This record gives sequence, C-alpha cells and structure tokens, in this order.
Amino acid sequence: MWGETFDDFENEECELAVAKQNLMSEPARADFTFPKLPLGIQPVDFMKTHFAETAGKSMQFRKGTTTLAFVYEPATPNDKGGIIVAVDSRASSGEYISSKSVMKILDIGDRMVATMAGGAADCQFWTRTVAKYCTLYELREKTSITVSAASKYFANVLYGYRGQGLSVGSMVAGYDKKGPQIFKVDSEGDRCQLKVCSVGSGSLNAYGILDNHYKPKMTDEEARNLGLRAIMHATYRDSGSGGVCNLCHITPTEKIRLPPMDVSKLWYEFSEELGRDIAYNPVE
Repeated sequence: MWGETFDDFENEECELAVAKQNLMSEPARADFTFPKLPLGIQPVDFMKTHFAETAGKSMQFRKGTTTLAFVYEPATPNDKGGIIVAVDSRASSGEYISSKSVMKILDIGDRMVATMAGGAADCQFWTRTVAKYCTLYELREKTSITVSAASKYFANVLYGYRGQGLSVGSMVAGYDKKGPQIFKVDSEGDRCQLKVCSVGSGSLNAYGILDNHYKPKMTDEEARNLGLRAIMHATYRDSGSGGVCNLCHITPTEKIRLPPMDVSKLWYEFSEELGRDIAYNPVE
C-alpha cells in the first residue's frame, strides 16, 4: 500500500474514497507499544541497571550534545533573514565518543527542521514520527502544517511517554505563514517558544556567545558566523561536543544547508580575528 499515489486509482468516487482512507489516515497512537520486558522486571530498574552512569561504559546511551537556533531580521535589502540552526556532530556514550559524524538537524518539512540532543535513538525515532504526521496532515488538509502545530504534536506524544526513560531535548524550527518560529520541546512534554535557544551539554557555552553577539537585525553573513562561532566555542569548552559544525539557514522561501565546517579550523580562523593564540593566555 505504501508507495501508491492517487494516480494509481481510477477517478471513480468509491475507489478514491478507499484510497484516501488507506493512504491519508493517521495511524492510531494506541497501536504502538514498546517491547515488553519479561514479567517481574520493572522498566525503571532495568534502565538504571544497564544504562546508568554506574553501568558498563559500553551500555551507555548515545547522546547528542550542542544545538542552537535563533531568529533574526535582515539588516539590508539584500539579506534574507529567517532562522539559523547550528549543531555539532559528536555523539558520546558515557566517556566514549561513539560517532563523529552525526547529523543532528533532521528534516520535518520543506521549511521546517528539528534538532536532536539527548538520546540519539529517541530523537531520531520520534522526529520521524512527527515528520510522518506532518506529511499526512499536508496530504489531508492540502496545506502545510504550522511550526506551532508540529511542535505541539511533538510535545503531546512525548508527554504520553513521560517517566518511561525517554531522553529528548529538541528544537522545532521553521518558517510558516506566521513567520519564523522556534519551539523547544523535551521528553517531559514541556514546550516553549523562544527567539534564541540552545540545548545540550555545551549549551551554556553557546549561550555565552549568543548573549554577547546576538542582534535582532543582522546580515546573513553575520548570522551564519554567529552560529559557527557559538558551536565552535561550545566544542572547545565542552568535552561532549566536537566534530564538525552543520548549519542550516531557513528563509521565507527555502531551506539552505551549508557545507560542514571543521570546528578545529574554525577556532584558528576566529582566533586570528581576535589577535590571540590558540593557547589559553589569561589577561593580566
């Protein structure tokens, strides 16, 4: 059934109604359940035994670390404005670096993305669930879903599984008929709208850069450099962040993914601007 389109059916009214029912109906949430543990084993105790900090290092969750996003207005007529989303690419399992090439900007729609921080498997699975819901909504309603509605559905789904060991810290960012919007969503079902947001173990370092250099109006180059600089500093100060910086620019008309930038090279570039060496030299 999946992979079929309305063109595969004749235009008879009955067949078209059946096609819509099969292709566009949203799967019932109650149909999905997590695999059950053997009788007598409590899920919370099982998670603490195998995935807690005191468990073996090889059994630690894969963790996403530093992500950020902010909204800005164009400073000149030649700029596009919109949303900058920047992330690192390192996944860590406890003290072990399990991957250096994780893509933490996941597509939800043509001009909407979600970031992942927390458990990599949890973020990827539930983001795909939201992306499927958004696609079904667009087919059913003949219009794109808003960022607010997508994030609300995301939060509602996570709220239904709170207390069951999920680890999700995500931002849903996109451009719709209401303009650029960013919503922060976590595994407890909390949801809030922000203009500047950072999630992950390196978020405090990223906030330090954003608080000092963010402006409501910037050129596209200034905004992109700000995203790169904030991620670079987060990777330099936070051991759980690293790899490359992946950056996505969402404008009113398109979604632009920039080539990945090595954070080590970014440090040398920005240090030249400041006129200081890579070594830490405290000011006397």
